[in-house]
Amino acid sequence: MLKNLRKKLSQSIDDIEEERLQGRSADLGVTRIADAPTRTSIIIGGEVQGLQVVPRAGSPSLEVTIGDGSGRAVAVFTGRRRLAGVDCGRRVLIEGVGREERGRILVVNPSYTIVE
Repeated sequence: MLKNLRKKLSQSIDDIEEERLQGRSADLGVTRIADAPTRTSIIIGGEVQGLQVVPRAGSPSLEVTIGDGSGRAVAVFTGRRRLAGVDCGRRVLIEGVGREERGRILVVNPSYTIVE
């Protein structure tokens, strides 16, 4: 027990956060973000870490950043400023075709399910 405590105290905050997210995402039974293939239909899940409204092609788009401890993905909902029930800290499932952009998975207009 003392060995575990020493290990926890020596970890960085980022490592502790990654472990927490991996624990929360493990029971979803979906592809890890780090292992998600591109240009293929995927189902990923994780915790909402950020929401941002960004203008794209002259209309607003809501970008929802989710993380599962292995990486981050961004779901882009074009023409939307808000999604009911989607807030930081919620767990969601995202289903769509992913592509890589700036070192992260980007899924445009995916279907989503609020898990918790």
